[in-house]
Amino acid sequence: MIKKVSALKTSHGGMMYSHDFQLWYTYLKRRIEKGWRPEELSFLLGRPDHAYLDFEKMYQARSFLAQESILLDRIYTSSCIEPMKFHREQYEVSEERLVRLHIEEDEVKWNYQIELSWQFVKGEKKPAVPKLQFEEWKSEKDIQIESDAMLHVRQKIDGLLDEDFFAYGAAPWQLFRKVKETGQVHLQIYPRHLKNVLYGLIQQNRLVVRNMEGRFSFYPVNRREAHAKFN
Repeated sequence: MIKKVSALKTSHGGMMYSHDFQLWYTYLKRRIEKGWRPEELSFLLGRPDHAYLDFEKMYQARSFLAQESILLDRIYTSSCIEPMKFHREQYEVSEERLVRLHIEEDEVKWNYQIELSWQFVKGEKKPAVPKLQFEEWKSEKDIQIESDAMLHVRQKIDGLLDEDFFAYGAAPWQLFRKVKETGQVHLQIYPRHLKNVLYGLIQQNRLVVRNMEGRFSFYPVNRREAHAKFN
């Protein structure tokens, strides 16, 4: 008899202005479409693992957007915002409203349901009402493909080290741009592959990570210092 694992249900809520919700919604949809996990976005932003997840949970979302939206648009190479037209009475002013995110996780996917207190304007020449339910499927990691991805990234990073690309520090999002193209349909590079390679090089004493104004960047190890360390 196969034992069925019950789904894990969590809910998060926060107060947002309509424009902030538009951005939050846009970035949630983009992340799911890319197949990236929240900690991978944190890595690309040069922030601690929990930073992006806190944002999706709507913890200080307005402050996060003010700091990170420009860089997020660079990462996604898009500044387009999901179109939506909020219904507002003539006497209404812009105000924060409660947004809730319900997440149900099972063995194969996450189900997201967004609960709002706004209504949307509908009409022939109006934007479509945004979808408030999403599915995010858990990746099935193929050992050979994962190995090929890591090898591809390692070769690219070795080349960048030879070119002194790291001399003045390299941000994770910049490095990801350099390594993500493979020219092979079946081989897709995810931020986790880059992160694993970089931290492997740190363990080999070839790179160091430094916190620069709240974001971490990667620098080459000074060979003289490295030699002195091991002698």
